This record gives sequence, structure tokens and C-alpha cells, in this order.
Amino acid sequence: MALDGNLTTELLAQIARSPLFARADLRVAPASPGKAERLLALMGHPTATLYVNLEEAGLLCHAAFESSDAAARALVARGAHRALVTDGGRAATVATAHDVFTQTPPEVLVTRVTGAGDTFMAAHIASEAEGMAPEAALARALTAAATYVSGDNPL
Repeated sequence: MALDGNLTTELLAQIARSPLFARADLRVAPASPGKAERLLALMGHPTATLYVNLEEAGLLCHAAFESSDAAARALVARGAHRALVTDGGRAATVATAHDVFTQTPPEVLVTRVTGAGDTFMAAHIASEAEGMAPEAALARALTAAATYVSGDNPL
């Protein structure tokens, strides 16, 4: 189930506490940095995956991060089941309590940025739904987002 930060804090907290969503595969993005802190309600949820950029990770952790790796690890330490942190054209990281994978997206000429995070998230979800391993799913999502920001259409 894909959720975004346009939902109210109260509704996100209800979802986090509800036994109906306890085993649901929740994929959550804040929709904008201004709404990032709403996702705090899902910290500690046993299956929620947070998709955030470096700025949003900083807002959630009340800290400044130099890398996606540090941010993803901090989100997991703060209670996130799994965190995917992007940082524009720099390295992105997926972290759980047991694994951390960091990869750099392909270099491309950027012609648009609006929608890059949505493209990344959709490609990552689709890759995992197809059974791809974590490293492969991250690589595919980074490639899809890079293709998108270059002005081409991701596959």
C-alpha cells in the first residue's frame, strides 16, 4: 500500500496502530519536505518503508546529514523498519536493521526534477514486486529516476 504525507498525522497514526495494517506492506513518502514530520507516526511500524530525500530524513531525525547512508541508518535507529534515502544525483541508500546498500545513480543531463521521487518509488516497488534482490531493485529505481530526469521515459 502506497501512502503519502498528504494524509493527516492523525490518520497516519491510526494506520500505524491498526491491526488491519500490522502486516501490510506500507510504502510511504512525505510528498514534500514540509510534510515529512507527519511520517514520525509510522516509526516503529513493523513493515513500513520510508522513501525520503536527504532533507526529509534530516527533518525526521532533527539532524543534518552529509550522506544518504548516514541518514538511512539514523532513520532505522530511530525506529523505521526500512528507509530509502535519495540525494539527487548523489548516492542513495536503502537500510534495514540488518542490511545497508548504497549506490550512485547514472550521471545524466537533468532536464526536469518534479516527479523524480515518484518515479524512483514506483520503480523500486515494481522491482520488488517482481522479486528482485534489494541491490538490483535499488539499481533499477535509480536508473528509472535518472532516465526520467534526463527527459526520457523510464521503462
